Amino acid sequence: MVEWCAVVYDKPGSDRSQFRPEHLANIPKLVQQGKLVCAGAIYNEPTTPGGDRTFAGSHLQIVADTKEEALEVIHGDVFAKEGIWDLSNIILYQFGCAVREPKK
Repeated sequence: MVEWCAVVYDKPGSDRSQFRPEHLANIPKLVQQGKLVCAGAIYNEPTTPGGDRTFAGSHLQIVADTKEEALEVIHGDVFAKEGIWDLSNIILYQFGCAVREPKK
């Protein structure tokens, strides 16, 4: 198995709020299956000091034998199916993790 580092940007103007509960609900299943070891939102810089963050997209650490299998994980997400993620600009690289601290 190979670990893959993925960055998937949201399409400009998309609103993930409607699909976010379903997106979050499916993450534990992927972790339990051993397909996902880390995931989270990435944010745009606030436009003003102390301003609200807006979603830029998502980061995923996927475990899969092939790039195609890693892409299946991405394409299976509700954000992909509902057109939130910009699937034409996925950044996906094999990743060799040197250290991983548990979330505090």
